[in-house]
Amino acid sequence: MITSFFPGRVRLRAPIFKEEDLVSQARSILEKSAAVKKIEHNPVTGSVLIEYEPSKVPLEKLLPMQDFFTRLAGEASRFDGSQAQKEALSRMISTLEGIF
Repeated sequence: MITSFFPGRVRLRAPIFKEEDLVSQARSILEKSAAVKKIEHNPVTGSVLIEYEPSKVPLEKLLPMQDFFTRLAGEASRFDGSQAQKEALSRMISTLEGIF
């Protein structure tokens, strides 16, 4: 799922990122963060590039989220496009609202 990462930039690629409504939901949450500088989405390739300010994303805030992202990655890897899965993933994404 993570195809490239270094402080300030992360690229994600997965079939779920071809679902524009789910990406838009996550994007609207992430763009509220002062740390996020830019988000690029390519629905054809299922790729998302997030550029952020590393100094505004403390490690102590990210470490507790590891379990969440592991679960999200597991759900995304089994994504088959069904409405039930889209709704489950949408609920998971909505929990980011309280974090960012």
